[in-house]
Amino acid sequence: MSGSHIETRKLEIREGADVIVVGGGPGGVVAALAAARHGMKVLIIEKNIILGGLATAGHVCLFEPLCDGKGRKVTSGIVEEMLHLSIAYSYNNLPRHWSRHVERVKNPEQDPDYEPERYINVAGRYLTLFNVPAFALALEECVLKAGVEILYDTLFCDTIMKGDVCTGVIVENLTGRYALSCKMVIDGTGYSTVFARLGAELIDGKNHFTFECYDTNFKMMQKALQTGKMIKAINWCVLGWNPLHSDPGEATDFYGRTVEDINRYVLVSHREALAYLKKQGPDYAMLALPTMPQLRMNRRIKGLYEMRPDDVFKPMEDSIGCVSDWRRAGPIYEVPYRCMLDKSAKNVLAVGRNLAAQTDSWDIMRCYPGCMTTGQGAGTAAALALKNGVSVHELKISELQNALKKDGVILHQ
Repeated sequence: MSGSHIETRKLEIREGADVIVVGGGPGGVVAALAAARHGMKVLIIEKNIILGGLATAGHVCLFEPLCDGKGRKVTSGIVEEMLHLSIAYSYNNLPRHWSRHVERVKNPEQDPDYEPERYINVAGRYLTLFNVPAFALALEECVLKAGVEILYDTLFCDTIMKGDVCTGVIVENLTGRYALSCKMVIDGTGYSTVFARLGAELIDGKNHFTFECYDTNFKMMQKALQTGKMIKAINWCVLGWNPLHSDPGEATDFYGRTVEDINRYVLVSHREALAYLKKQGPDYAMLALPTMPQLRMNRRIKGLYEMRPDDVFKPMEDSIGCVSDWRRAGPIYEVPYRCMLDKSAKNVLAVGRNLAAQTDSWDIMRCYPGCMTTGQGAGTAAALALKNGVSVHELKISELQNALKKDGVILHQ
């Protein structure tokens, strides 16, 4: 019996893993690392052939800030490790005062490398641009080194349930359609696809049109040669709405709930990209196209608790980490464990864009610091729940928080 229908064919059931992570985006990768580092056998199922999701296949090459914009680091753990991994093998524009993994910076606005067009609103924040191929390859190296297995070019199709426990997932790839056994599942799809197959209550997200890609021209190349900085030769091109100005274009009602929604978004993106390309001169080059839709908020679980904008600065007893507002300096949110849990299953957790968060708080949590913070929380929780023989709902929050704190996570403001 699957989560949503009865499979009419007999499927081979293969040994999967203790923890199966569906989706190798930012949240899924960190969840896999956390679970593996706590002794679990982990498998990532990824429909693309690179890890990183929107950060790589989606060309969103800005690692949003880990600080509050006032010189204080608020997000740490594997998230901070990933920020530095994103720039390990190529260029960056990380402010020098954050390169030493410090906790605080005096006068962060006095950043000698500050360039307004490359930052979000506040000079000196703990963020960076990164090179997409370098980050994708670095992620794979890191994951494999941790003992995580990866199944690329594979579609998640459905769940296999025994009551309210998921005992396996059904996948399809070039080999065929078959099932993989598991003890825990982490939904890192960005579309809450696992929870959709479970029949969970989901909330739709509304999106502005945005198209993002790399491009360059002779002027940028000359600037790179003059400064000796490769990053000067590469532009992160953003069409439509972006955090620095709002120009949504013809439509703002894009959703990620059906294949028709996705196709409409992709076709509009390609049309606008082509129109932009035609306006450029002969010395212009669009370097690559994203290979996944660049929707921000698709559909999410309702969860046991929904983060709200008025949760800013609110202490959470079940906090799994802190995130800042990437759009403005000051606001800090503690992320409650309950946001990753749903009543539809005892051993499935949501990470990243899938978790329960409303409006502005969802816009904050969908970014890499939020996705990865939930990833570390979910991967650690899955491992501890298996070790203790309990469901993810029954896991003692004190035990989870102790483990996260030991692993370098800042739990409270």
